[in-house]
Amino acid sequence: MPESSLTRLYARARRGARWLALLAAAPWLPACQPAADRAAPPPPPVGHYAGTAQLAGLALPVALELRHPAPGHYTAELTGAPALRFVADTVAFLNGQLRLVRPGRPGEVLALALDGDFWRGTLRLDSARAAVLLVRRGPPTPTAYRVEEVPQAQGSAWLFAPADVQTVGPGLALLPDAVTGPSAATWADALAREGLAVLLLPAADSAGPATAAAQLRAARRLLRNTAGVDTANLGIWATGPRADAAALALAAPWGPSMAFFIVQNAPAAAASRDAYRALARQKLPVLGLYGGSGTSSAAAAASLRGALRSPAVRTYRTAGPDLLVPGPGGPTFAPGLPDAVVQWLPRPQ
Repeated sequence: MPESSLTRLYARARRGARWLALLAAAPWLPACQPAADRAAPPPPPVGHYAGTAQLAGLALPVALELRHPAPGHYTAELTGAPALRFVADTVAFLNGQLRLVRPGRPGEVLALALDGDFWRGTLRLDSARAAVLLVRRGPPTPTAYRVEEVPQAQGSAWLFAPADVQTVGPGLALLPDAVTGPSAATWADALAREGLAVLLLPAADSAGPATAAAQLRAARRLLRNTAGVDTANLGIWATGPRADAAALALAAPWGPSMAFFIVQNAPAAAASRDAYRALARQKLPVLGLYGGSGTSSAAAAASLRGALRSPAVRTYRTAGPDLLVPGPGGPTFAPGLPDAVVQWLPRPQ
């Protein structure tokens, strides 16, 4: 629905709500309730709410799904452009106020106030705020995936697991660096919607091969125990220096076993090139992804391509290091992504 039509509909509902408020205040209406009823706060109103988010002068279509999958358990999902959408692990609802925090991005919050069949409020992003107006359109749609926080000694990991556990899919450990950390949840969301179980680890800039190996073993154990995961198709996606550290760990005799390896903006430094060559000899599927058109990115891509002796090294010149393209309505994926990654994934025979 266009923003102007939705706004007019909201204004009419507000006028009707004023009359309802006057009727509710009439002295002949019963005012007392059992104490138990007053003590129990009302649950969030389940449903599918559609509307817009006003960002940078654009009215972006968004939808809110409030679900009640089990007694006492509620879930919420915001859908829309890649930069806006997420599934919340916790639904905070009190006195008509709804608050949802994006997993892995505590600074990104959807705060809404209920007004009849409408929600009105703001979506706070890292560097912007979007005014949100939604109206109820029916029952909620089925969820694509669920999200769960996995506390660790240093920060929290987040598990994005497909809701359909009958159809098995790949499992992926996602290891961002500090540069790509802010966008990692966007990637985890997109891949989970494609049927992958994604374990998003806290961002870090450096790690030795021993640390990387320990992280990968722990991630492998968790993914193997996740319903709906193909335990024979577990892989890793590592970014920046973490990619080189992971290559060294995977190539070592004591390293963990993985079915595939995706590297993003890997420096492919001299100390790690032998490891990449060893992985190529082991016929481990490796995909290289680079964002940007700078000379350093081009040199690193050429180094990795030479070590792997493989054409599976791709550069997205219009994108940043996070493989996203900035835009007025928020960043979007570089052309062909994430489909190119999903199509590249090996299919166990």
